[in-house]
Amino acid sequence: MQSKKELLIRTATRLYSIGMDLDCAKEKLRKLVNNGVSFDSSQMMNAYNEYKALEEQWSSLEAEYLDLRDDICYKKELA
Repeated sequence: MQSKKELLIRTATRLYSIGMDLDCAKEKLRKLVNNGVSFDSSQMMNAYNEYKALEEQWSSLEAEYLDLRDDICYKKELA
């Protein structure tokens, strides 16, 4: 079983990785828009759905990370 600190580090690592993927997905959308690809095209919809899924993962994981961090910091204040 891993400690809360280890879990916090693993969560931060996953958060960083998803953040990098999210940046790539944003850039892909930006390029499609700049190239004049229609917003109704399957290419644009696929890129948007990929971005949205990553954004949801990011938000969920960020909340988990912040809860863990706050829990660890709160316990330190009590010690």
